[in-house]
Amino acid sequence: MKKYETVVILDSTLESEEAETEIKKLSTIIEDGKGKVLDIDKWGVKKLAYPINHQENGNYVVIYFEGDSAITSEIDRLNKINDKILRHIIVKSYEAKK
Repeated sequence: MKKYETVVILDSTLESEEAETEIKKLSTIIEDGKGKVLDIDKWGVKKLAYPINHQENGNYVVIYFEGDSAITSEIDRLNKINDKILRHIIVKSYEAKK
């Protein structure tokens, strides 16, 4: 399995319980696809470089995981149709060679 990381910018007006629910949904997609969540890094609410959907701030979350391309495709598909997610990106993680 390959290692990936995804950065998700959630709507900053979401309550903390709603934000946790969205993060849990992403974790469930990874685990259902036989992947493994390695770490979740919550950066909190930050000012956006430019307004997105009339919002000045976003709640940043980084999820590090292992999986295959089917998982990344499903995460991408679901994030595009989720109104609570302003932006997202999925990139392959590269580890330093020894």
